[in-house]
Amino acid sequence: MKNFLKLSLIAFITLFISCSSDDDYVPVAVEYPVPEFMAKLSELKLFEGDLANLEPTEHVNIYELNTSLFTDYAQKLRFLSIPEGAKMIYNGGGLPIYPDGTIMTKTFYYYNVDNNPSQGKQIIETRVLILKSGVWNIGNYVWNDEQTEAFLDDASYTKSITWTDSQGIETTFDYVIPSYTSCVDCHQNDGVRIPIGPMARNMNVTINGVNQLQEFIDNGILAEAPSVSDIVKLPVWDDLSFSLEERARAYLDVNCAHCHQPGGFFDLNFFSNFELRYETPFEEANIYSKRNVIISRINSDIEGYKMPFIGTSLFHAEGILLLEEYLESL
Repeated sequence: MKNFLKLSLIAFITLFISCSSDDDYVPVAVEYPVPEFMAKLSELKLFEGDLANLEPTEHVNIYELNTSLFTDYAQKLRFLSIPEGAKMIYNGGGLPIYPDGTIMTKTFYYYNVDNNPSQGKQIIETRVLILKSGVWNIGNYVWNDEQTEAFLDDASYTKSITWTDSQGIETTFDYVIPSYTSCVDCHQNDGVRIPIGPMARNMNVTINGVNQLQEFIDNGILAEAPSVSDIVKLPVWDDLSFSLEERARAYLDVNCAHCHQPGGFFDLNFFSNFELRYETPFEEANIYSKRNVIISRINSDIEGYKMPFIGTSLFHAEGILLLEEYLESL
């Protein structure tokens, strides 16, 4: 009987302490990312756990694009962080109106073996855009060989990369990490720095059965948007359910139009009316008159003549085949 009473008393005390602890429990708030260019990538508070795991924190959204920029077959992980209490404002199919404090990042890496991610990866760089006082600021973080940290660095570097692609072919080449100047050349229009990929039409993509823009709306970070079914969708360049012209024009839009449009780098420096935005009518784009030049330059490796002008070291074989098929069909 004494043992029973003793055990009952212990159970009561344990329950009391447990309940008291529950009442006193204060949840630990997860910090919002830091919209500043700190010396180390980890200091931006975008990732949780080991940096090399590339796991976003609670207040960071991974986003994907229908058609993305080709960069030497690199894998890319895109992050979007909207400040606490703020929202993106829908602005048609183009770039939403992003609030000050928005952070966009794109991390470039290669799996050692494309078909087997368990064999590890090589993380190279994390490019960062931060919107402050209405101006997009650009920075780049270069990862160390130990894959434990990335450091803010405006210089250009060449890094030897070896990986085995999805066809089982091992490739070694020199990957070029761009300088700050090269980043600005692409990310500017009429002297104003801008993001390139994350337009509403290019983020209107369904992932695992969920529309990405709808998820932004449901999570309270995208406002004033119509039904996602009414938002234009940029075609997927390698999805054969789209027409040849749709796929080729989408590819040109993402890979070329940031330079080849009014106010773009090529337009400002060479005063050309060559226009590659997806929404530009074919008759106004001058694609037909430039078709032979396009084919020549996308197949060239001559610096200063090849296209893309900067940003790649390898030919995009699949992209070239698509453009050749399209241009030769005109």
